[in-house]
Amino acid sequence: MGRSHPRREDRRELTTVGAEQAVAELGSTQFKPAAGLLDNTPITTGRYIAHIAVPCRDLEEAARWYAEVLGAQPVRILKDRVTFSFGGVLQLVCHLERRTIAPNPRAYPRHHGLTLLHMEDFSRLKDHLEQLGIEFLVRPAVRFPDSAHEHQTFMVVDPSGNVVEFKCYVRPEYCY
Repeated sequence: MGRSHPRREDRRELTTVGAEQAVAELGSTQFKPAAGLLDNTPITTGRYIAHIAVPCRDLEEAARWYAEVLGAQPVRILKDRVTFSFGGVLQLVCHLERRTIAPNPRAYPRHHGLTLLHMEDFSRLKDHLEQLGIEFLVRPAVRFPDSAHEHQTFMVVDPSGNVVEFKCYVRPEYCY
């Protein structure tokens, strides 16, 4: 029977007192977030942040891709997972799992991502991905044109086959 959590002695744990310290400690690693894409400032006020867990086939590959390609901030790396601040509002955890990698990822029914609130941030991220030559699973497009829910969107696939969507509403008040 497998363990849901690694044994204490198996952890490649950081000594963390708070989110800021975790970011500072991992900030010195080789996995630097692409500059200017996401505001990964840890949110320590308020009541909650979102959490998503996805499988990954290789922790270092996931850490490098989410940091350098998407701009997420790695904050904790254990033997079986890497945790990111994904735009400061989402705790993204990539769990090491070699058996569940989708050979032909599809956009639906399962994907994760961020809804950006400013079109200039969305455009900056899209341009960055194009400059890197990242292939889009769903090319940048406008959905629901001329409606209150009009938004731009695109989807990419991480190295483990997880689909990541980014979108930005013309009227952010309609993003829910």
